[in-house]
Amino acid sequence: MLRTWREEYRATQALKRKIELERWEQEKRWREEDRAARQQVIAENAPALAAHNEHMKTATGVSYLTLVCHEDTWTFMAIRAFGQWKPAWTQSTMAASIGAINAPNWSEGDQFAVDPNLPEGRIKKLGPMSGRASRNGLQEVLLSGHNLTQLLSAMYEGTKEDDAAASARCSRLYNKLVEFVELVDPETEAGQTTGVTFRIDDSVDAARVTQ
Repeated sequence: MLRTWREEYRATQALKRKIELERWEQEKRWREEDRAARQQVIAENAPALAAHNEHMKTATGVSYLTLVCHEDTWTFMAIRAFGQWKPAWTQSTMAASIGAINAPNWSEGDQFAVDPNLPEGRIKKLGPMSGRASRNGLQEVLLSGHNLTQLLSAMYEGTKEDDAAASARCSRLYNKLVEFVELVDPETEAGQTTGVTFRIDDSVDAARVTQ
């Protein structure tokens, strides 16, 4: 009786080990498949280096443009390009008066990795106002060509991140900025379209929306 019980116990334990091993191998295959799929997605998100370099050269020659986008979109890009940002901010340089209405709430930890040089007046909140913030969250940001290259560089590097979601966001925003850059013609006489307004504001087909 005892011998039979021992044999049954050993058989049960061996079966459990076999099941655990098969489960571990399956999970390992899934992890490898997920990693391969993620790497493929990231590779598809990343622009070609040669094309990126051309975009950077073109963007450098831009005087300035007015970028219209949601403050959350700008915050995502600005944090990556400049090191930090807060949605409510309307400038990046410390105001002469600490009590200035639009000055950021500066603290000792507020240090930009790269100074955006966006003083008061270069960021304007749009839409019906509620206190100091706009209700719809849209804003205008007056960007120099230098700012534009910083954003392009940050978004390009972001497309190569291992986080597929972040890579996708950076890829989409990079391509939106490239849409503007590809409109620029370095051979055109300077100053004809200085300060053109460019929107990051994808929408839906109104015919498909039910009221």
